[in-house]
Amino acid sequence: MPTRLDASDLAIGSLALAPVGENDLQVLACGLAVGQIMSRRRSFGRVVWFWSVSGPHIPETMALAGSNAQTLGGARQAVKRTFDAWLHTATGQPGNMPWSEPPPG
Repeated sequence: MPTRLDASDLAIGSLALAPVGENDLQVLACGLAVGQIMSRRRSFGRVVWFWSVSGPHIPETMALAGSNAQTLGGARQAVKRTFDAWLHTATGQPGNMPWSEPPPG
């Protein structure tokens, strides 16, 4: 398995989520870590999903990108939108990497 993704890997790849702990999911592209989504309980029992996209496996430097969302689905959409925008800028590809499976849970 490569330690760094290149444009040809990303052109045929997909995004996936892998559980790494309770309420903690690693975002994978072509099987390599490119981000994280995790939930935290906030005041009044409210749950917030924090997400980030970064990692040593992508071919061009990407500044840490992240924020939060009200739902896991919202966090997944934000990760995809951010990764696709980076993919388009870094490789010139259309930037439409699909999720490989439905969300866990």
